[in-house]
Amino acid sequence: MLRLLLPPNLTAAAARDAVAVKVELNREVMPPPELLPVLAVLQRICGPANPPIFLQLTCNQLGELADAARGQAVFVENGRVVPWRHDDLLAEQAAQADAVKAAARQKASDSRPAIRPVNRANPPGLTPLTVDGSEHFLALTLPSPEHASYRKALELVKGHGFVLEPSNRKWWLRDRHKTLNFLADHGARLRDELEGSFTANFEKYTAHLLPAEIVTEILPAGGEFAVTLALRAGSADDTQLRGALATSRNYLEADGKIYLLAPGRVAQLVAAQRALAGDPAAGVSPRRTQRVSAVRVAEAEEILEALSPAFQAPAGWRNRSAALRNLSSLVPAPLPAGLDRQLRPYQRLGVAWLWHLQQHGLGGVLADAMGLGKTIQ
Repeated sequence: MLRLLLPPNLTAAAARDAVAVKVELNREVMPPPELLPVLAVLQRICGPANPPIFLQLTCNQLGELADAARGQAVFVENGRVVPWRHDDLLAEQAAQADAVKAAARQKASDSRPAIRPVNRANPPGLTPLTVDGSEHFLALTLPSPEHASYRKALELVKGHGFVLEPSNRKWWLRDRHKTLNFLADHGARLRDELEGSFTANFEKYTAHLLPAEIVTEILPAGGEFAVTLALRAGSADDTQLRGALATSRNYLEADGKIYLLAPGRVAQLVAAQRALAGDPAAGVSPRRTQRVSAVRVAEAEEILEALSPAFQAPAGWRNRSAALRNLSSLVPAPLPAGLDRQLRPYQRLGVAWLWHLQQHGLGGVLADAMGLGKTIQ
């Protein structure tokens, strides 16, 4: 009824944390109760639609499927249908991958010419990228040509309107709008990737430049949750933020400060809003509230963790997420003792899942259809 075909290059795929899995699912056959936990995990990963033929899974997602299968032979490895041991096999594959990488490094080391060893670290005495300026202009002095970041720094200034001043060898950007847009888009890159050295003058005259924040708010809404994802730039309202985004102005002035709207972070916000809404064509909005049903809590939590790892959720959200991520933690359904003794463990798990849905107003129709509604009540 269900087969999950593992790739032949599982070792390499696990090392990349991207495992391609082929899904063979016969939708014309009613699934047996013991497969319900596996199908529930698949639905959470894929969303409300039926799973596609091919899935790219992380190792954590693959482990969830293996845990939900509980020893059932639903995985196919090298043509063999097996009850997959996720943790053991991944540990073995990781060890093999490490051995392969170590051998490759040793081979590369042995092939290097002895007279010209490759040294990726910057030799001592090289000048780093130096950043000077204010909100009105930027003056960048490129690092030494031998510096590891020289080529990237040169491409950056040439591609963003900087002009070289031959007398002092500085690359200048003399325009307030361009300067603020550049800092919003590339300020973090100057510090982290290019390892720039910022002058005291720059730090003094840009202290009022702050990054806009992404805020997450989750509130109970009946049997659902209202999830709000928004940009916050001081006291600026949504109209001001919307105007800045609509005109590709990556900054906003409020409260005597200038808030930088990093395009990369804005793109992450929009992607998360679209994922929660299930609408890949939704427009850009600085604030959007989406109703999330209880059965989508675990899926929504993965989206929010990628966007804002420190987000705060109410207790009801956390309880339902834990139940969906680990079906074995569900509260047992209050069954009559006689009926409970007749059920097998996987059947009790299925009934607990139906009880969990019914408790939150989502499973009454399903439970009644299976003849369980009145029994549980």
